[in-house]
Amino acid sequence: MINQAEAKGFKRYGKAILLAAITLIIALGIVSANVFADFSAQYDVEIIVDGVSSTVSTNQTQAVEVLEQANITVDDSDKLDVSGFNAGEGGVIILDKQHDVNIEFDKTINTYKVYADTVGDALGEIGLSVADMDKINYALTDTVVDGMVISIQTSKSVSITVDGETYKYALYQGTVQDLVKLAKIELGAEDYTEPALTDALEAGMEVTVYRVTYKEETVSEKVSYGTVKQDDDTMYKGTSKVYASGEYGEDEVTYKVKYVNGEAAGKTELSRKNITAPVDEIVYVGTKPYEGRADISSNGVESYNGISLGQVISGRYTHYCACAACCGSNSGNTASGIHVQNGMDDPYYVACNWLPLGSVISVDGTIYTVVDRGGSGLSSVGRIDIYTPAGHAECYRLGTGGCTIEIVRLGW
Repeated sequence: MINQAEAKGFKRYGKAILLAAITLIIALGIVSANVFADFSAQYDVEIIVDGVSSTVSTNQTQAVEVLEQANITVDDSDKLDVSGFNAGEGGVIILDKQHDVNIEFDKTINTYKVYADTVGDALGEIGLSVADMDKINYALTDTVVDGMVISIQTSKSVSITVDGETYKYALYQGTVQDLVKLAKIELGAEDYTEPALTDALEAGMEVTVYRVTYKEETVSEKVSYGTVKQDDDTMYKGTSKVYASGEYGEDEVTYKVKYVNGEAAGKTELSRKNITAPVDEIVYVGTKPYEGRADISSNGVESYNGISLGQVISGRYTHYCACAACCGSNSGNTASGIHVQNGMDDPYYVACNWLPLGSVISVDGTIYTVVDRGGSGLSSVGRIDIYTPAGHAECYRLGTGGCTIEIVRLGW
């Protein structure tokens, strides 16, 4: 029999036990719900690293967190493609690691950074072409490994010369621009190549890079002097004399000089400053008329057998006429074909062997033309025989003597 006190205590403790049981049931329900919720949030994501695929189940919502869950690190130089990833749904995360690949060609090794997964793709990314006859130490389908050395042996190649060095490459397809890119050559604004960048590559082609630079240079330059001519009626026509020599002036000139591969290839004047003014040359020009011939025209001949136009020679003269005693016959025919005869007006002719026929000379200020030849005695420079139309007696009267001869014209 339960007394009143016991009944009251049972009721009190029963309520407490019942409340505790209800609380436990609710707690277990919440835990089960969370566990179920976590399980239901899991989804699959495909991760492809350098062409190798794997799948991870995750409830992460960020691609980087998914990669961290899969123990995959992402470097700054890596390429990460999350365009196919959908948070909470799945998809694909693609990660391409950057690798250092060494290419050995013509006993030279160059290092390139690539993202390709296979050797063939790496060569394509670099820009190298491999022909069927080429020898390579890897299959094109082999996986790229960081630091690997790919050796290529080929009979086809192109070369490029830049900054004094020449490099060979197994690239013989594409354009010169592709070769420049492959060689990692930076071209300046005015640098150029031969052949041109747009030209197609051919096996054996030799490409040269021309570097264009500019430099300002200041130099001293001579300034030419002029010539001032002054008439002098005491000198014969056709003669001249330098009265005062000219003097060069000096300019300080600054140029912008263009250099192509270190060689000067043109310049542009930037400024000019006169340091010393030039002094003109002063020349006296004769105006006094010659006696005798006045129809003297230049033929442009400057010298003949060591004799120069304008040369002054110390000579010796004799006289002859058109008689048989002087000429061997009285035909009057000269070596030039000009006919002479005694009694004619003085034609101012001479005979000599050391000047071409048609030459004009001044003998002590009188103009004569060479129209005839003579004996061996007339072969010496300065030796002349003057024609005298007044006859043999006049020849004896005029006699022989010394004279000054100036060369006015050489030949007709």
